Amino acid sequence: MSEIITASNIDLVIQKNKEIKEEVLAQALKLQMNSSILKVSSIPQLATTILQGFGLIQLPIEDKYWSGAIFIKEGKLIPVINTALPRANQYFTAWHEIYHILFDNVSFDHIIENDNMLEERKAEYFAACMLLQSVDRYFKILPSMDFLSKILYCMSAFQAPYKAVLISLYEDAVLSNNEKMMYQIKELIDCTLENIPESFRKLGLDDSLVLPSFVINTSYLHDKISLCEQTNSELKYHKENEEFLNNIVSELKLITKENDRI
Repeated sequence: MSEIITASNIDLVIQKNKEIKEEVLAQALKLQMNSSILKVSSIPQLATTILQGFGLIQLPIEDKYWSGAIFIKEGKLIPVINTALPRANQYFTAWHEIYHILFDNVSFDHIIENDNMLEERKAEYFAACMLLQSVDRYFKILPSMDFLSKILYCMSAFQAPYKAVLISLYEDAVLSNNEKMMYQIKELIDCTLENIPESFRKLGLDDSLVLPSFVINTSYLHDKISLCEQTNSELKYHKENEEFLNNIVSELKLITKENDRI
């Protein structure tokens, strides 16, 4: 689970990003330079397209702190995205999970808290690299308006979550020694915005980005199971795979119920 980033720990997060920057940027570049992949769709939606190849499950889970995960069965990695969160958060989570699938050689082999937390930071930074490239330049060319409105414009343009935009801009502010901007971001990062969709609409921005999609999609895995059953009807493990899929759905429902009791 990724750490919750606040004004009190954002400087530590930026320091960690500095330490992993070279490695993670190289990994992001591998995908960004692959023209055959990037032709499929835009960068935000591309993440979902890639995850579908791994049997993506999309379900609405009423837990604002649970954005997604990867379930494992006999070495098979199955990504799950929480569609009860805003679409921007879903895009960011999808790129986060892609990092784990493609580049994480630690988290699925052993459980060492420090190693896993570093991989979580790498996954978060990877998602930011994929979605928020040049957000600092875009911010600077925006016309004169209040600071929060500029942040919302950046969210809309890069289809990225509120905090992800703030963290990326804070990183640039640190590099340029822009203390005023660092202060403004720290003032905002702990604030809970009352109604982001309404703020989007007031600025003439498409509010669908900051609304949940509530998509329910397990069709890819069901289709694969059905195809295998038709091809090799005498084998029994297809039924086991279907039960495994149903168990994932049950576990996710249990997560929601447990968090409702907290």
